[in-house]
Amino acid sequence: MPESAPLATPHGASEPHPLGALMGLAVFGEKVAARTYVAMAALRPEFDVLLRKFSAMEARHGASFAQASRANDVEPDRAFADGELGYLLAQVEEYAAAGDFDALAVLQGFIVESLAIATYEPFLAIADRYRGAKEAFAVALADERYHVDWITRYLRLRYFDAVPELLALAERVNARGVDCVGGTMMNIAHHLDAVGLSGADCAAGMMDGYTELLEGVGLDQRAALRNVAGIFSPLMAKYRRGERTK
Repeated sequence: MPESAPLATPHGASEPHPLGALMGLAVFGEKVAARTYVAMAALRPEFDVLLRKFSAMEARHGASFAQASRANDVEPDRAFADGELGYLLAQVEEYAAAGDFDALAVLQGFIVESLAIATYEPFLAIADRYRGAKEAFAVALADERYHVDWITRYLRLRYFDAVPELLALAERVNARGVDCVGGTMMNIAHHLDAVGLSGADCAAGMMDGYTELLEGVGLDQRAALRNVAGIFSPLMAKYRRGERTK
């Protein structure tokens, strides 16, 4: 394949163009992430400077993805992204209004970042096909891991001797967050396949990453695996039946 493969959305297409849909999620998903960190900063002034720095990093990711899209004649699909991200944004606003900092931390650090890492990392293997994509995704991936590292450390200290409370928090947030963001992973699997990635491998990567995060905040492996199996199995069952998850 040539260095750049223009993939403009066909006129009259009933399905979103694969790369347009994926870049739409990347561009507008980063804007939601930036908004989430601003909401977190407002709730915990002691973390204001750091979390606003995270927000600015997420905004730069979105801008770099938009620039890479333009370089390849791809229009990020805003309508597709809105359909997938609306559920997530509603949760962010609800937790922010309730002053629930820890729920925002779990939603952003565990669920949203797990989705980003699970797709950005394998995309680097094919990023040379698209002008400007490799640098944009490499920077974003490194930054997302940096953010996850901080949130993992925060939650580990916050719930150092309160693992049952952490599990209760994670399960409360997961009940909706994973069905939303994990569901998006299932819904975009065929788009990932179309651009040269494995949708199944990306979904498995998200599950593995989520398990590692739970272990990182103090759960033993068995408890982490049991938690992940309980929240992802219903999604996998829907995916095998060919159902959308919303």
